[in-house]
Amino acid sequence: MRLPTDWINECLPNDLSLGDLADALTNLGLEVEAIEDAAGTPVLDIKVMSNRGDCLSLLGLARELATALRQPLRLPSPSVTETGPPAAGLASIVLDDPQLCPRYSARIVRRVRIAPSPDWAQRRLQLSGMRPINNVVDATNLVMLELGQPLHAFDYQLLCSRRPGQTPTIIVRRARPGERLVTIDGEERTLTPEVLVIADPAGPIALAGLMGGSSTEIHDATTEVLLESAHFDPRTVRRGARSLQMTTEASYRFERTVDPGGTVQALDRVCQLIAEFSPGAEIAQGVIDAYPHPIPETTVSLRPARANALLGLDLSPAEMASGLRRLQLQVIEPDKQSEPLLVTVPTFRQDLKEEIDLVEEVARALGYQRLPETLPRSSAGLGRLPADLAFERRARSVLLGLGLSEAVTSSLESPEALSRLGLPDGHPLTRAVTITNAKTVDRSQLRTALLTSLLDVVSHNRRHGVADVGIFDLGRVYWSRGPDDLPDQPQHLGLAVTGLMVRGRWAAPRGSEAWDFHALKGIVEALLQTVALAPGDYAPGSHPCLQPGRTARLTLQGDLVGHLGELASPLRHAYDLPDPVYVAEFDLDLLRRRAAAPRFQPFGRFPALGRDIAFLVPRDVLAQRAETVIREAAGDLLESFSLFDAYEGPPLPQGKRNLAFSLLFRAPDRTLTDEEVDETMARLRSRLRDALGAAPRE
Repeated sequence: MRLPTDWINECLPNDLSLGDLADALTNLGLEVEAIEDAAGTPVLDIKVMSNRGDCLSLLGLARELATALRQPLRLPSPSVTETGPPAAGLASIVLDDPQLCPRYSARIVRRVRIAPSPDWAQRRLQLSGMRPINNVVDATNLVMLELGQPLHAFDYQLLCSRRPGQTPTIIVRRARPGERLVTIDGEERTLTPEVLVIADPAGPIALAGLMGGSSTEIHDATTEVLLESAHFDPRTVRRGARSLQMTTEASYRFERTVDPGGTVQALDRVCQLIAEFSPGAEIAQGVIDAYPHPIPETTVSLRPARANALLGLDLSPAEMASGLRRLQLQVIEPDKQSEPLLVTVPTFRQDLKEEIDLVEEVARALGYQRLPETLPRSSAGLGRLPADLAFERRARSVLLGLGLSEAVTSSLESPEALSRLGLPDGHPLTRAVTITNAKTVDRSQLRTALLTSLLDVVSHNRRHGVADVGIFDLGRVYWSRGPDDLPDQPQHLGLAVTGLMVRGRWAAPRGSEAWDFHALKGIVEALLQTVALAPGDYAPGSHPCLQPGRTARLTLQGDLVGHLGELASPLRHAYDLPDPVYVAEFDLDLLRRRAAAPRFQPFGRFPALGRDIAFLVPRDVLAQRAETVIREAAGDLLESFSLFDAYEGPPLPQGKRNLAFSLLFRAPDRTLTDEEVDETMARLRSRLRDALGAAPRE
């Protein structure tokens, strides 16, 4: 807001320099962004916070500055000489919804002669960034700048001509769908019920809080004027301004709340100026004031001890009361020091609602620069990541260390991308969440799996000549739970690899360098061992997007975590990928919940003993099942074991296959003897025979 300094000095004489004046306002929370020189007169460009609509005027700024300077204000007191018939008999006001327009006040001025306003008034408007128009309109704009109350002037005779033979009736209501109004800027505007209008029985004549209509605007032949001074609901004005994509000086103030108790004072002041600018003008007796439910002043309690604790001060209740009174707040001091102050907040301070607001007022009255600087009295603690973010960071670090690259993909996709997966009807992954305000069809729904995002990345790289890809993605997927509930949105981890793991090793055959199912499973095993601290259980599985017979399901503590395997051929061809693609997707949230807690295990002090065991089992017995039996039967002495051979074919019997494991035994408190290990191996062979039908091989 622009305001010339000479206008400030008129109502609050002071000897401050420009810099000191700017500092005083800034310390009150009214930042002076610039000081301009306009034809020899300094003009302050002041930034007013959105909750301080009372400061969008000379009165508001002077009131604040008087607090800092501890000086009284010198504002002109409106003096109106009324003549002629009562105003109440010349017009009437109807408020359709008092919540949208709590108060509408009007005065009528007759025998007006439209002419240019005085030079001093025109200059003051120009310095404040407004264009002079004529003496009536300029008077309304000057009062708006002076008191913060926007006003509007209607041509009274034009109002009467809309319904000949009847006195005008001003109606404040919502616009009806499709209504049109040509505003004073010459634009025809189509209205919606979001817009509040000033109307009469014949239709709209102005946009409430925004702009007047051309059909009733002041012109050179105007002789009678109806002056409007109202209080409109800020949210309604804001919605109307956005609907019509327009902002005016009036809407800027109404959106930030004007004083509902100042409408009549503003009318008196503008009538005083019109009488001065147009000698001979007559002001009708009385004010037409529609105010069905007066907005009362509010009372807020302030605990002095609480205010001192928050501000780091030691002020007495009397000192606080004195500062608040300088801000024109009424304060009742308690009989006892421990009781709160009762502060009556005037209607022009709509921003003061709670105790904490009054604490800030105490600080402003004292001066922010006088608040002491103290360190917080709290013990410093070490910051740490939340458990879920720390788990993600560990997983990301492991996968990057294993040579994969992270892909950051969008959670939005097209319906075509989901249908390309070829999921059967009713599959859980078909429960997509549709975006109601989607900008394009390619981003019109939320993904249900990371697979579509990963395949888009692989396909994009392939089209640009990159055949070897190893990527992972950490992101959320979204599953609909119905139109009335928020979707499930678990955090998932997806992997996709294709082509060669490494290139350029001349001594290695090409086949050994290509990604395959076992290489992908090795990535997953390393991730589980280092992040989840658990081996996980693998078993043959099925998934509509993976190749039958080349798919594994991963479980942890009996819960299904996800699947891994080779991408199904139809889906690979749909993405135009010539080489096999191996993918995996896991529920990272579930993986984190099932992860084991880190536990320190000391290094073994005693030597270990190794044994190998080989046995024949039926072809349908999984190596995973054999590992479980070995782990349970060997007991605590078994330190580690690994599968080093799996074979079927001649000379083995048909339907059989050979599994061979290498085992390492160690005791934490002693050196194991061969007899102890041999006893454990005998028990192990017996358990394998009973549980799996295994036949030992020598």
